[in-house]
Amino acid sequence: MKNASLVCILIICCSWLTFLIPVEASAGKPSRIILESEGWHLVGDLLLPSSDQQVPAVLLLNKTADTRAVYEELANQLAKRGIASLRLDLRGHGESTNLGHFVPGDSRTLDFLWDSDADVITAHQYLKSHEGINAERIGIVGASYSGEEMAEAGRMNGYAKVYVALSPGSFSDESIQSIDPSGIPWLFIVSKNERHLKEIEIEIRKKTKTLEMLVLPGNEHATRILTARPDIAERIAVWMAMILLN
Repeated sequence: MKNASLVCILIICCSWLTFLIPVEASAGKPSRIILESEGWHLVGDLLLPSSDQQVPAVLLLNKTADTRAVYEELANQLAKRGIASLRLDLRGHGESTNLGHFVPGDSRTLDFLWDSDADVITAHQYLKSHEGINAERIGIVGASYSGEEMAEAGRMNGYAKVYVALSPGSFSDESIQSIDPSGIPWLFIVSKNERHLKEIEIEIRKKTKTLEMLVLPGNEHATRILTARPDIAERIAVWMAMILLN
């Protein structure tokens, strides 16, 4: 288990950064890929826009007890702007369950959450190595627990170019204090009535000057925001495009 100040949240060897060879991605439609991370087979959908040049890309990470499917509209919005995307089921979720299933309330499966930073690193490295993707223009979207996992992966293995966190309730104090020194643009999107996020929202506003925050009406959590507010997918795509395409 990991230590964190606000919530319960070494050096990674490159030996597990092994990719299972995916089906060749076709421009304009998603291709199913499988990556290997510490014995887990991580299933994802890679969508490449049509281009004769390398394109930016965004890694899309599920929340607890959810799957990559919720990001379909965001992937399409990114593609419209010439940005590739990889929608990924993190270990124990969706189709990435060859070593077990995450079960809410079952403490025996909690490590599936807190060890997922390794999956984020694996997927980030895969995108950086893809011949059709610009390795210097990669962003990451996390939701709930995967917001912390992408932050930890960045501290350990190098940051992406831009981050969006949807209701990052497990965001640690270490991650908060790393935002400004990283020099990386961050956008947090939360619902106004998510009570369990009030404490972390206060800490973020107190300890960061560069982070942008979008507070929406309602109480939807993480990727449920995308379901309740279809316009938010476009807003995220526009915000990320301003950074990734410039």
